[in-house]
Amino acid sequence: MTTDGEARIGQRALIGGLAASLALAGCGARLEPLPSPWRPGSRLDAQVPTLDAYLDVTNAHTGERVALRFASGGNMDRRALRRLDWLFRDWRQGRSPEIDPRLYWALAALSQQARQAGQSGRVTLLSGYRTRRTNATLQRNGAASNSYHMRRRAADIRLEGLPMPAVADHAEWLGIGGVGRYPGSDFTHIDSGPPRTWAG
Repeated sequence: MTTDGEARIGQRALIGGLAASLALAGCGARLEPLPSPWRPGSRLDAQVPTLDAYLDVTNAHTGERVALRFASGGNMDRRALRRLDWLFRDWRQGRSPEIDPRLYWALAALSQQARQAGQSGRVTLLSGYRTRRTNATLQRNGAASNSYHMRRRAADIRLEGLPMPAVADHAEWLGIGGVGRYPGSDFTHIDSGPPRTWAG
């Protein structure tokens, strides 16, 4: 289910996203299976039943924006998830595989907290999925060689109106997984890997 005010991806972009997904499946790229998005015991998982699964995300590189609810009444909306997957694609290579839904739940929790603090809750996505080729290029700028971005399990983000330390602190409190603080570039890295923190 989507809201009346949601931004719409054009038909061409949606078809392009589906085509990119098919191309990825047919090009022999090996993607490890995604783990279960649920980790009983984490604060994020405890919040999921009461979370508003609403996201308003803009891709900083392409300018595309998607505002929607990716789940309602305990049911995931597959069409909404594919729209988010396309936004989180490796835009350099045109590859759009399925993204770990735990990231979307994590972003929904962070966004809801931001709205409760009087902010818009809008998310700016700096980096989502990366192919190995893209990641190798970004290693010159400090990207990890075994990045969770390549596993479809990481996002580099900003939340409108909230300072990076506040976003990172709340992400760590939620028990999302990995949380990286990048004060120089003013963004937070989150991933669904083992719980750990670092500063870049």
